[in-house]
Formats: sequence, C-alpha cells, structure tokens
Amino acid sequence: MSTETPGQNAARIAWIDIARGIAITLVVFHHSIQFLDASGWQVDLLVQLTAGLSTFRMPLFFLVSGLLASSAIARLSLVSLFWKRLALLIYLYALWCLIWWAWFLVVPRPFDPVTSPVGDLATAIYLPWSGLWFLYALIAYTVAAWLLRRLPAVAQLFIAFLVAALFATGIITISQSYTWRSIGTYFALFITGVVCRRLIESYAQRVNSWWLIGSGALLAVGSFALPVLPLQGVARVGLCVVGAAFGVALAVTLSRASSLRRAIGALGSRTLPIYVLNSLLLALIVALLPVGLVPGWLAAVILTGVVVASALVIRRATGRIHGIFDLPSPVARLAQRRLEPTRPKQRRDR
Repeated sequence: MSTETPGQNAARIAWIDIARGIAITLVVFHHSIQFLDASGWQVDLLVQLTAGLSTFRMPLFFLVSGLLASSAIARLSLVSLFWKRLALLIYLYALWCLIWWAWFLVVPRPFDPVTSPVGDLATAIYLPWSGLWFLYALIAYTVAAWLLRRLPAVAQLFIAFLVAALFATGIITISQSYTWRSIGTYFALFITGVVCRRLIESYAQRVNSWWLIGSGALLAVGSFALPVLPLQGVARVGLCVVGAAFGVALAVTLSRASSLRRAIGALGSRTLPIYVLNSLLLALIVALLPVGLVPGWLAAVILTGVVVASALVIRRATGRIHGIFDLPSPVARLAQRRLEPTRPKQRRDR
C-alpha cells in the first residue's frame, strides 16, 4: 500500500499505478461481497468468483509494493529506512486500529470475531486486524527484506518461497486468523518485487497480447484445478506468481490507452485512503440497506463504486489535516531532518 501522495513521484512508471488501481478496486469488490454475504444477500456465485481472484489481487499488490520499496531497502541503513518508510507504516497501523476499534463499537460488523478482533486493541500487536493486515504485512516484510538484503538474490528468494509454502500449507500456523496465513504466503511476492526489480521491469517492457492471454489462461486453468491439485498450498504460491505476472501484463496493456492510464492510474496513486476506509464505509452502508433491495451482483458493483468515490472525497476533504493519512507535522519534520545527509562543516579560510 503506498503512502505517497500523487505528486511525490511524478516519474513513476505508469503501469505501476494502474496495477495498484486494479488491485485496490478488486479489494473493495471482494470486501463488498463479503459484507453482503454476511448480511444475508444472495451472492453465492460472486463469493466463488472473488475466491478465485485471491491469487491475483493481493499478489499483484505485494509484488508492486516490493518493487517500490526495493531501492530504499537496498541503500538505506535500518535507522534511515525507519524514518523513510517504517515510521509512517507503524503510525498508520496504530492510528487506524484505534479508529476501527472505535467505529465498530457503534457500527455492526457482520463477521466472526475470531477473524475480526475488534474487542481488544492489544491483539493488534500480534494478531493483525482483518482489513488492516496489509499495513502490518508491509512493516514485517520491509524489516525482513532489509535483514536479508546481503544474501545472494537466489538465497533471498529461496527463503521467501519456503516461508510462503510453510504458511500456505498450514505447516506453520499462527492463531486461527487468516491474516497471518496471508502474510506468510504473500511474503514471496514482496521479496520477488524487491529482488527481481530489473527482471520485472524488463518483462513489463516486453509484454504483448500473447503474454496477457497466456498468463491469463494459465491463471484461469490453475485456479480451476487448484482444489484438486496435490500439495495445494505449494501450488497456490506458484499460482500467486502467475497471478502477479498476469496483473503486470494487464496493467501494461491498459497503460497504452491514455484515458485508462489517467483514470486507473489516478486511482492507483491514492490507494491508502481507499484501503483503510473501505471496510468502515461498507459496514455502515450495508447495515442501512434493506437485504435484497437489488440483485446481489448489482449491489456489489454499486457498493464498490460508491465506497471508492466516498473514500477519495474524504481524502480530499481532509487533505490539509496532517496525521490522518500521513505523519503528523512535527513527526514528519523530525523524519525529514533525520534523513537529511550530514554536511561537513565548511572550512574557514584563514
């Protein structure tokens, strides 16, 4: 999840923002289906559809996140990395855990409390909250990638994919929540983004319609066959790589149309407010909607559009207030000072 404002990196490759725009839209669509299903709406087919997309939306998000973090991880000390990236992620996770906790004291959340621990803030330290686990994962991934950075690329990838396989197969299990399983599984995609940056950029430059069709077909066949494959957890990790490759190909293809590049790219550069706000808004809207007012598929599509638009409006309305989607001003100034290179004192002429 990017915590950068749209103007901070004007030179960013267009397809990266488009990839993030695709991923965040699918995340909101997924959450819309979850809330509707838990509230009694008839969305059985959509539940199956969004389950099939699980090897696409988050793998793409984490691959791009690793790509964007790769330079800082490679060149910065741990202290500088903290002030450059980790301080903001930690602050945002803590702040929005508190906001979520307060919000769901009032607004009903139609999920099993085992997977959505809204009753005890302390659990957020070791059990990432459902809906905010992406921020938690980025913190853990960034630290892990920095610790592994001195190893050969092959060794880093081996460790990351081993960890992913152990979590995906259930050999390693932390709590009963899906969040830690997801964090362990998608670690491989983040490290791939960090280590294979040049390879991914080269792939993006070479993408054509055959790459798009081929990766999409492989993803579709793999998703259909996954439930009956042996070593299903290992196969899922491999399918996540295919899903991320398809996502890159799709983003690159869409980036070649100027209208789509502007629209989806603008959405992709503003993923943070959409991510942290979408479940809060969905819980409120679904609680107020009569069940079955419109067909379930239409409700999911409308909810996705309304929630994305509402999150962007809220972001724009609070744009001048620091400390909601970025660091508070005093902390931001401290971080900037910490990152300023030390300048040797000028020697006076005698």
